[in-house]
Amino acid sequence: MNKPYFIVNPVSGSGLAKEKFGRVSALLDAKGVEYSYDCTNAPHHATELAKKAVEDGKKLIAAVGGDGTVNEVAAAVIGTDAAMAVLPFGTGNDFTKVMGFAKDVEGAVDTIINGIIRHADAAEVNGRPFINVAGLGFDVSVLRATEKYKAKYNGMFPYILGIVDVLKNLETMPLTIEHDGETEKCDSIIMSVGNGQYIGGGMRAVPMADPFDGMLDICYVEKVSIFKFLCLLPSFIKGKHIKYTDIVHHIRTKQISVTCPSSCTLQLDGEVDMSTPAVFRVLPGALKVLLPKGE
Repeated sequence: MNKPYFIVNPVSGSGLAKEKFGRVSALLDAKGVEYSYDCTNAPHHATELAKKAVEDGKKLIAAVGGDGTVNEVAAAVIGTDAAMAVLPFGTGNDFTKVMGFAKDVEGAVDTIINGIIRHADAAEVNGRPFINVAGLGFDVSVLRATEKYKAKYNGMFPYILGIVDVLKNLETMPLTIEHDGETEKCDSIIMSVGNGQYIGGGMRAVPMADPFDGMLDICYVEKVSIFKFLCLLPSFIKGKHIKYTDIVHHIRTKQISVTCPSSCTLQLDGEVDMSTPAVFRVLPGALKVLLPKGE
């Protein structure tokens, strides 16, 4: 077993990640497992710590926190000899839902000791890596609207309030989509580019995506009325929206480019980042991940 190095986000999950890692640490000590760890103290600090760990020759780097922490660690691990473990102790943990990482303390410790390494896909947009879902439109607007509620509420409630705010003024994007020699134009409310399936703490936006198939799956919703989109939203929870093929479209490809006359902002794994024009590419097998046996 490679000596694990943990990167802990102490504020993730409203402090739950720090508390759970304390229990993980106690179990590892009791089992005589050698390990080391550092805590993050600023945005992108996890990437800095993971890059240094890779440079120092560490072979197992574990992200302790939510999707933001996992994305930051993965950014440094993708394409290297190091493997990434995930202790999903944050709020959303969307990537975990498709990967099968152990959510409980005991399961996480067992994975660290007895887990198996698999090569998962990663992805990039304009050279910036992501591992779960990138998107534009409705989900970006919700993430922005959510920020003002985070100081007052915990858990998923800020996200729900953000959805309500955005639905009051639902916007569409005139997109040009190019892939596999084809060009499509559409007015879209939301587009999700998935290596993983889930966004927003449990909405199954790209139910066809598989992070081990060497492909990207894209799902976008055409312009509809606020009422029709509101009726469609519950089906996103279980990924059933894909059956409404008159307004919901699916593309599977290795590379796709998206442009918008008025530049549209993107989110990458839940973090609002860059803008269109955007070129999305899959990176097949570029991320070594430590998974529980049987996954």
